[in-house]
Amino acid sequence: MILLVDTNPILEERLKGESFPKGALSRASEKQTTPAGYGTHMARLARSINESVRLMTFLGGDAGGRYKKLMEAEGTQVVAKNLRDETREHVILEEKNKKTTIETAEPRRTREDMVDFYDLFLREAEKSDAVVLCESTGTGEADGMKLPLVRYARKLSKPVIILASEADDEEAVKEAKPFGLVVNRHVLAAKINKPIHFLGEIVSALDTLYGGEIPLILVTGSERGSILRARGSYYFAKNEDKKGSFDAHYAALALAAGIVRKYDAPTVLKLAHGAATTEGEADFADLKGRMNQIDVQRMEV
Repeated sequence: MILLVDTNPILEERLKGESFPKGALSRASEKQTTPAGYGTHMARLARSINESVRLMTFLGGDAGGRYKKLMEAEGTQVVAKNLRDETREHVILEEKNKKTTIETAEPRRTREDMVDFYDLFLREAEKSDAVVLCESTGTGEADGMKLPLVRYARKLSKPVIILASEADDEEAVKEAKPFGLVVNRHVLAAKINKPIHFLGEIVSALDTLYGGEIPLILVTGSERGSILRARGSYYFAKNEDKKGSFDAHYAALALAAGIVRKYDAPTVLKLAHGAATTEGEADFADLKGRMNQIDVQRMEV
């Protein structure tokens, strides 16, 4: 079982209509309420590839209650630290030619809330086979939770997958010891302050920033494909569609699934690359078919 941690869930209210003019009464032709956010989408992908997950998050108020009820109706167990403030909502007005999004405020988290969340995380991580930390979309305390959560999980000998951001301190990341990392090559380039075009430049950037401290590093952001460094060896998965999308969170979930299933490095890369380009809509049979078409080559460095 994989534990997904998303500190900033969203309840999405979507209203569709011909027009929503200012200062006038408008009628919606359709209303839809759905859970949203990185953790939500990753949980849906996990279900589609037959992977068991639990989602851990902060929830508060009526919006938080509806979020949890809807997620569990979809088939995902939600473990939450309850807050006094309402869970953040997005109200989306979809007109014929435009879309307007209205955001409510992010809920506040007290020091006691944070301590309780860490305690809850330790209990949930202990019961899990792997942990995936979603990228934070909020501000304040939640932004600083990533590396402490990594350290807690690693003390329990649980593999943790995270996403790299430009704001990360690489020395702190190495000290925390995540098992896996998903990083866009543009983030690598920004961190070393020079462009990255070739494999040798990727190898050099990874060595400079992370050394050999992280067993799995998936490098994304190229039209050609993605690169996996697995314990010092490099593997390349070629893109079938150079203009296709690539979702780093789906890739992170797939890395964790590959670890739980004890796949070898080429198969882990096929799963991560295939999942990240499915947009979360394919079932495992479809994904296996996609994986069989992905050409993975071991690269000499």
